[in-house]
Amino acid sequence: MNTTKIEAYEVGHVALKELPLPEMSEQDLYLQTLYSTISPGTELAWLNHMENTPGVYPYYPGYSACCRVLQKGAQVEGFSVGQLVVANVPHGTHSVLPAEKCTPLPAEVDPVEASVFRLASISLQGVRKADIQIGDDVAVLGLGAIGNYAAQIAHVAGSGAVTGFDFVPWRRALAAECGIAQLAENGDAEEYENKFDVVLEATGVPAAINTALHMVKPLGKVILLGSTRGLTDGVNFYRDVHRKGITIVGAHEMHRAQDSRDRFSHFRSNQQDEETIIRLLAANRITLKPLISTTVSPRDAQSIYDRLLAKKEQLLLATFDWSK
Repeated sequence: MNTTKIEAYEVGHVALKELPLPEMSEQDLYLQTLYSTISPGTELAWLNHMENTPGVYPYYPGYSACCRVLQKGAQVEGFSVGQLVVANVPHGTHSVLPAEKCTPLPAEVDPVEASVFRLASISLQGVRKADIQIGDDVAVLGLGAIGNYAAQIAHVAGSGAVTGFDFVPWRRALAAECGIAQLAENGDAEEYENKFDVVLEATGVPAAINTALHMVKPLGKVILLGSTRGLTDGVNFYRDVHRKGITIVGAHEMHRAQDSRDRFSHFRSNQQDEETIIRLLAANRITLKPLISTTVSPRDAQSIYDRLLAKKEQLLLATFDWSK
């Protein structure tokens, strides 16, 4: 069995590459990808060897897809041939994956929207680490996909009010479409000083960390959800951290429970968080699809990565259609 994957073969360049798949075990599923969504922050950073990325090529980007089960191993239970699932697999036509790492997709969930599930799962683990209490005032800096989804999930978690901040007007308009009612441009304004119980930093821009420290209340929390690419200048730890008594939490998604049986405090496994996102989608408690700006053929992979990097369009997420 072979697959055709998107291969990042050198800095800034991708191409389709046919590769062999591993042999199936009795615990595996053989999957056909229907849709996979680009994670623009991570994928553009790795593709272009930005700061804090490995810069090793070739590699195979992608980790959020909706797939159809074509075949299942002899010991697999709970899945059927033809069933739709979501899975953490690279952008490509086919995959072989242990069944325990796949999540069944309810019939009422749109497969295109479901292909964004992993990005929402990243937002979810950040909100969990914020330990939001009912009625908390929450700020989200940056309304890209991760920030937008974090703002929606913060509402689900019980915050009293969520305010989303972004300098880009069309991103604020998308956030309003997703139900984020309170929106603003600049968190550095005096009116936002010491205003929020929790600040979720989702831009990945180094200077935004100073803004988050300005906004958080004494004894509040700053959650570093975005992957910061570079150093933050001018941090006054005495004034902004020590004297205010705040907590700063690094919320990289790699720090989760390693096993689904481990469930304590805010720690959940990848699988548990991914299942939660699908349940929230099925219950219409969050919406992911408005942020999908375009659906393209995998043959146009280079073009769509270039367009995302250029940032000249109202383009947030792009989904590859492998179904045709």
